[in-house]
Amino acid sequence: MPMHRKNGDAAAKALSVKREKKNGHRKKIRIAAISLACVAVLAIVLALIHIYYCPLGYLWVKFSNPELAEREEGDLRVHFVDVGQGDGMIVELPDGAVMLIDGGNENFDSRSALLRYANALGIKKFDYILLTHPDSDHAGGLDDAVRCFGAEKAFIPYSTNYESDSSFADFLSALEEEGCETAVSHTYLSVLPEQKKYFYYMMFLSPLQAGIEGSYYDIANADDATDSDENNASAVLWLEYAGRSVLFTGDIGKEAEEKLIDDYAAVGEELFTVKAETAWGESVTLSPVLDELDFLKVAHHGSSSSSSESFLSLVQPEAAFISAGADNSYGHPSVQTLERLHAAGADIYRTDESGSIVLTISRDGTYQIETLGR
Repeated sequence: MPMHRKNGDAAAKALSVKREKKNGHRKKIRIAAISLACVAVLAIVLALIHIYYCPLGYLWVKFSNPELAEREEGDLRVHFVDVGQGDGMIVELPDGAVMLIDGGNENFDSRSALLRYANALGIKKFDYILLTHPDSDHAGGLDDAVRCFGAEKAFIPYSTNYESDSSFADFLSALEEEGCETAVSHTYLSVLPEQKKYFYYMMFLSPLQAGIEGSYYDIANADDATDSDENNASAVLWLEYAGRSVLFTGDIGKEAEEKLIDDYAAVGEELFTVKAETAWGESVTLSPVLDELDFLKVAHHGSSSSSSESFLSLVQPEAAFISAGADNSYGHPSVQTLERLHAAGADIYRTDESGSIVLTISRDGTYQIETLGR
């Protein structure tokens, strides 16, 4: 074979190998470019999901939600969510605003129940969050609620002796991170709607501001404060709509109940009567009347140290709602409390027996109570 042909074949082979290497290099570049583009698209998609749909760490909240009916226009709904041993309530106000009252305990099941329930209601952002007092069975899931849904304003207790790793501290950190407005709950502080159409109001009946004589905040933050002192500093909130009223009592004990009774006996319904200016420029009179209460969120999960006979004799609710965990180790609700509620004529609803409970008050003042089951 001629030498020039051999040299030609070798050159062609070398050229082919060179082309294959070049094509392989180009292919690798294309694959890398496609991979980078996919990563960039995925990053953009995840960022959009995080910003406009749900924080990525809470995507699990969007699945396995309970089935809940939509609120009818003008209805007020109070959801006593089954969060186990703790308190967690979601209030859908008649104008569409939403308030979360307490956030269950630290357990994942409790947190999950609250967040999934809120998602099932279609909540995009809480207008208000109220923590009645710093106990972990009330504050446990609030940091998640803030980070998952956000909140416009939070009502918080006055507390100076909490631990840096407590549920309360986590809640405060979440509020700061999300830039939420905060206010310390205290007697006479009120919340009114932005529009006149469906008028309602909320007013705090206890505790007095710190620094005022007899304030349970001062007692609860003293060096020798007991658990009972801290419970008595719970926010007590009155909600009134369409001639119906609901009283949320946190974990107050009989001492705080007795103070409400004594003050009310001394002054009467004028005790909590105040003038307030509405967003539409009208002056209204707010006047919680304790002895005309309709619905009571029973204090301290039905503990025997709350819901005294004298207190129930004053308020005489038509229905009483108890938030407690099934087979809890505290024996909540106590037999004594149940007997006192029965004696006061109240229909009793319990999350440990019935699961989540929904109280609906219509614009004409009629109401219904639905139990969702466990």
